[in-house]
Amino acid sequence: MRIPSPFAEIEKAAGAVLTERFGVLLPEHFGAPAREYEAVRKAVGLVDMSFRGTIEITGADRVRWLNGQITNDVKDLKAGDGRLAAVLNVKGHILADLAVYGLPGSEWIDLNRDRAQIVRDAFDRYIVADDVVAENASDRYAHLMVVGPEAQRFMVEAAGAGVVDLPPWHHVEALLGSLPARIIATRWLGIPGYDVIVPVEAAGKTWETLVRLGAGRGLCPVGMAALEILRVEAGWPWFGVDFDEGNLLMESLSQDHVSFTKGCYIGQEVVIRVEHQGHVNKRLCGLWVAGEAVPQSSASIQSGERTVGTVTGAVRSPVLGRVIALGFVRREFWDPGTKLRIVWGEQSVEAQVAPLPFISEGV
Repeated sequence: MRIPSPFAEIEKAAGAVLTERFGVLLPEHFGAPAREYEAVRKAVGLVDMSFRGTIEITGADRVRWLNGQITNDVKDLKAGDGRLAAVLNVKGHILADLAVYGLPGSEWIDLNRDRAQIVRDAFDRYIVADDVVAENASDRYAHLMVVGPEAQRFMVEAAGAGVVDLPPWHHVEALLGSLPARIIATRWLGIPGYDVIVPVEAAGKTWETLVRLGAGRGLCPVGMAALEILRVEAGWPWFGVDFDEGNLLMESLSQDHVSFTKGCYIGQEVVIRVEHQGHVNKRLCGLWVAGEAVPQSSASIQSGERTVGTVTGAVRSPVLGRVIALGFVRREFWDPGTKLRIVWGEQSVEAQVAPLPFISEGV
């Protein structure tokens, strides 16, 4: 069943064309994807993040218990702190990538909405005699992202000076006008950004407030078409698109998602074994693609007559002026500059392995 974004009606009034992504009806674009992309690169964009969900963890044992469930170390997580992590199964395969946020009296798990109930049910199997409650709270919150080179100045004007020095993944509660909101300094796209999470009943007013306050900053609503380009440029892999439950953490995610010194957690033995062996057999890589043709997802990556990988996503980057792609590549071919070929249907293009991200902060 498709879930409407809590911003859907106000987005449609703003000219949005809706599409389904991750089970949620979201804006594909607002009539001008190129302008939406440019807003994020040159000013500030407003992104509907309703494809993200929330699991709320409460109870006196929650921090100790959560530390035994996820890949990063959160035993000292304080209110206002945040960090990236992942949830694995006992075989070390990824159930979801996530961000963890410490709040007074609870922890929030921010993850793809279509993974929230799956992860919540996995958590529930490991709550035995612990004072812990894990609730899929995705329906209770509305989620936006403000992102771009003007994002910090805009958010200081909108929410106050308390957001200015937030390290990545840290957060505060602040007022947007008269509306209380959780403001998180995120780096999903590798550039300054702030996720704004509010009670779902405040969704419409929050959107209106941000659009009104952003009028002088060139703020522009941004749809999924532009976000797809931006996230490939940033090397931001998405569960269900670039990787899934068949993948290991070290194949798919960065070392920001894991601690190699913390205590036991589900799937740890596999992670440590891979780390000690020094490699996995394949890894998500960037690819520079020759020409103007954009390879389709699932296109074959080849070296000579040998298939050595698969494309997971490809776009034409306006700022780079060329086609780029993400894809899994066998370990013998990881080195930047390695020449490969991408084949799909009757089409074939040259490619070279590229380091990720394609674009970093400041570009």
